[in-house]
Amino acid sequence: MGIPAIFLSTNQTVSTNITATPAPTKPLKHRLHNSTLKSLSKSGKLDEALRLIESSPSKSPATAPDAEACALFLHSCISRKALEHGQRLYLQLLLYRARSNQDLLSNPRLKSKLITLFSVCGRVDEARRVFEDGGEDVDLPESVWVAMGIGYSRNGYPIEALFLYYEMVSKACLDLGDLRTGRAVHAQVLKATEDPDQVVNNALVRLYSWGCVWVFGL
Repeated sequence: MGIPAIFLSTNQTVSTNITATPAPTKPLKHRLHNSTLKSLSKSGKLDEALRLIESSPSKSPATAPDAEACALFLHSCISRKALEHGQRLYLQLLLYRARSNQDLLSNPRLKSKLITLFSVCGRVDEARRVFEDGGEDVDLPESVWVAMGIGYSRNGYPIEALFLYYEMVSKACLDLGDLRTGRAVHAQVLKATEDPDQVVNNALVRLYSWGCVWVFGL
């Protein structure tokens, strides 16, 4: 009697389709765009640089200039006192933020450059608007405070410069828990003027509230 043949099926397919995911990189067009903008800014070709900035679709972060390119553009604007070019860039930055949530104005270097440009051109109100952009709760680095203080001094506003100095110191005292130093600086402000502006008053309220000393009519 013969033994029946046994057939073992080995037709099993093992999937080896492993797809490697490349590391995310900026699109080539975006890198070339920023490279061109930097080159034009360094060469002082502000009109061409501005046309490149304004040609970028404000709804597309992929084509928007980066903070470094914008800072170089503003640096060139400052050396040439090119106010209109800086104002038009500022408008573009506002549009980027409103339409694509890309907030380049939060970049400290860019913010300082804008403040300096407006101050150099005598537009202190515009400089202050940039300084205050983001609200009182934003922790600004020292470079931004210094740019605004120099702007006030350059344009003949010593009292405003002093108020700004007090606001900066009071915030530092609040962070450090140093009420004594804050009160000493407050006394110096009162020697300069009897009517501090609203920003200084707000700083006083925060400082004295933290110190459990509620003062009215100072």
